[in-house]
Amino acid sequence: MKLDKSKTLLMWTILIIALVQMPALALTPAINQIQTHVFPDKSLAQVQTALAWTNFMSPFTSIVMLFFINKGIFTKKGVVVAGLLILSLTGLLAIFVHTQFWHLILLSIVLGLATGCYMTNAFGILFDNFSAHDRQIIAGYQTSCINVGGISMGLLGGVLAAARWYGGYLILLIGLPVAVLAFFAVPNYKSPSGGASAAAGKSRLNPRIFYYAVLACLFMMMYGVGGSNISTHIKQNIPNVNDATMAGIAVAVQMAGGVVSGLFFGKLSDKYKDIIFSVACFTVFIGFLIYSLFSSSIVMLFVGAFITGSSLSLALPRCIFAVSTLVDKSTSATATTIASSVAPSLGSLLSPIVFTNLTNKLFGNSTVHRYGSVACVALLFGIIVMVITLVQSKKAEPAVPH
Repeated sequence: MKLDKSKTLLMWTILIIALVQMPALALTPAINQIQTHVFPDKSLAQVQTALAWTNFMSPFTSIVMLFFINKGIFTKKGVVVAGLLILSLTGLLAIFVHTQFWHLILLSIVLGLATGCYMTNAFGILFDNFSAHDRQIIAGYQTSCINVGGISMGLLGGVLAAARWYGGYLILLIGLPVAVLAFFAVPNYKSPSGGASAAAGKSRLNPRIFYYAVLACLFMMMYGVGGSNISTHIKQNIPNVNDATMAGIAVAVQMAGGVVSGLFFGKLSDKYKDIIFSVACFTVFIGFLIYSLFSSSIVMLFVGAFITGSSLSLALPRCIFAVSTLVDKSTSATATTIASSVAPSLGSLLSPIVFTNLTNKLFGNSTVHRYGSVACVALLFGIIVMVITLVQSKKAEPAVPH
């Protein structure tokens, strides 16, 4: 992959933005502390859902920004820079607003405004400025950077949460220098779909985009169970350890798994296509099964976290790259909003609402049973997707003449 200087700078800027694309991981280690010490009158599901408001606000913001981008009112660069500034504002706001439960919801909403601006459009900038070959390679690097950022946020979030439950929010102040970099490095262009002149030539969305969006949504529903329950899992099953600090380390190990698999994503995706998504589901199955079967072992906790984390750098990049092959410049903004924001954010939002509440009714508050049951769901889903993929590839094979 040979790039000129401007494209190289843009690539590195996209990768640096990727470092802050999982800000919620800075908050994950504090979930048990928030529920048991800060707001003990609230259930675990309520705390998880309050934090998940980010995943409601993020796609909503993405859709609103998409409208303005497609109209040519805003540019992707402007929206990305604004989102990164709002990210730093979230960290600043947490210093002064953190004593009431509604403050937790407010911070989640502001964080959703931020991620809804910069996350989707960072992918859109990648789609618009690089070839399909380069996109597939950069997408793997991008996912590795997302996980490297997650490692840093998980570790620092765990340490800071042990001192102050809202300490993880302070990490979000990093958005300010990243915004400055994006201001200078990202090209400022209006969407090709914007304005009346482009309306006549605007393409329609390929229906297969929605197939990948559904896959991303359902995958994030399952994957989200891992991080949102890890501190509670440690508290319930591993005595005499600080749950916030240990959860931060576990989240970091989980992200390390994503770093490793992300480095190989380009080659694996090119060779195995959509089968990669099923492999991601099977790794979730294995990781969650380890959590469930070896619940009292710190070593096995880290093994399960590493395996689970590797799935993220396989599933989402595959969906996003596949979508990128189904769009042109007039549909890239809409498609990236659906595939990289609306679908995964909806899955993350529904994860505690569905799985925490359902497993609470079936098994009580046991994280062992929660991880075990979602592991089975991941296995079943992976098998279904593999069957669909094999059937579709069979249909796509050219007929052999007799």
